[in-house]
Amino acid sequence: MIWESKLYKVSRYIFLTAACIFVIIPIIPLVFMALKTGAEYSSTSVLTPPKNWLNTYNFKYAIKVGKLGKALLNTAILLTISLTLQIVFTSMVSYVLHRFDFKGKKIVMTLFTLTMFIPVVTTQTVVFQIIYRMRLVNKMASVILLYSGVGIVGIYIMLNLLSSISKELDESALIDGASYFRIFRSIIFPLLRPACTTMLILNGIGYYNDFFIPNLYLRKDVQTFTVALYKFFGNTATPFEIVAAAILLGIVPIGIAYLLLQRYIFYGLAGAIKS
Repeated sequence: MIWESKLYKVSRYIFLTAACIFVIIPIIPLVFMALKTGAEYSSTSVLTPPKNWLNTYNFKYAIKVGKLGKALLNTAILLTISLTLQIVFTSMVSYVLHRFDFKGKKIVMTLFTLTMFIPVVTTQTVVFQIIYRMRLVNKMASVILLYSGVGIVGIYIMLNLLSSISKELDESALIDGASYFRIFRSIIFPLLRPACTTMLILNGIGYYNDFFIPNLYLRKDVQTFTVALYKFFGNTATPFEIVAAAILLGIVPIGIAYLLLQRYIFYGLAGAIKS
């Protein structure tokens, strides 16, 4: 059966290589277009490499005229605050649900689970009224508040990792006189790092790409990158080589973050699906 094992390995690598090619192919023309001048873009094919690989005019134009630099900064601020709060809240809720038994525990889990089946768009009429009455519309605090909520996917990721953390650690710390808050802060939370990183990337990518919430709740001078890019792209007078540079500006940050943290994602997801 050795030949079957080798055939499987060869087939696997062929499939993975093909998948990588299909992912990379659309990005290569985008890079070429972003580095071309207007005249070069009009006179050459999208697959023709640029003459000057150091041409940064399109990027500078997109950042200055499209205000994409400010939009990236706004997005970074929103994501940093929102994801920090969400990870802290989710880990605390998960710790309570895993370590303690109390009345209504099953009801709480059921309610969290039901949120998976409710489309976000269908609740925005009520949510907008609440945010409006709180006087948070057109303020970054509104998006931060909506992004900081605890989700059932994050809870399941945390719960599965908590299952591998022995309860004897809690009991030993209690005997030594530590409070539950001290146990969580000093012992449990550091051990939840893989799950926290998984949430950071998965939710971070979702929030980074989100258009609906920021466009609904923020004013024009406080735009996230997706909203600014949409309005910049919507301007028919904008040359496409500059639009390509703007799109590439949005891809690079999230791509770098994913490459740096991908090993934590795989580890965290493996824990999330572990029986």
